[in-house]
Amino acid sequence: MPVDVRTAIERLMIEYCYNVDALENMDRFLSVFTDDCVADLSAIGLPLMHGHDGLRGFFEPVFADMTHHFHFISNFREESWEGTVGTMTAYVIGMGAAKDGNTVEVQVKYRMECVQDDSGAWKCRHYTITPMMPMPGSLDEIHGDR
Repeated sequence: MPVDVRTAIERLMIEYCYNVDALENMDRFLSVFTDDCVADLSAIGLPLMHGHDGLRGFFEPVFADMTHHFHFISNFREESWEGTVGTMTAYVIGMGAAKDGNTVEVQVKYRMECVQDDSGAWKCRHYTITPMMPMPGSLDEIHGDR
């Protein structure tokens, strides 16, 4: 993977974390993803989502229900490079506080398969979260009904 591509995808993963942590701008959050993206959170007990509508349907209530989000992302690793498609993984510690007083902390791995759009920007077309440590019960309490 060329260094400029690696840097662009790493920055995209970081931008995702900043956007989900802001809990406020859905359009900015969705700008990380292609229109036809797939986001598979099923390995941590959350839904499989298709496209911006699927992401919006899950994340709008998350943004509304949470008071704080914090994601720490590290250990970026190139997984594959096929000339126009780049895939990277990273380790993430995610924390959140809900308006109902519940809290959650997870240790997971993100995998983002990314493509460059017509404007030259990189976007995620397939996003997967897998657990690195057992999932806490509070994750289902906060987000399980979506």
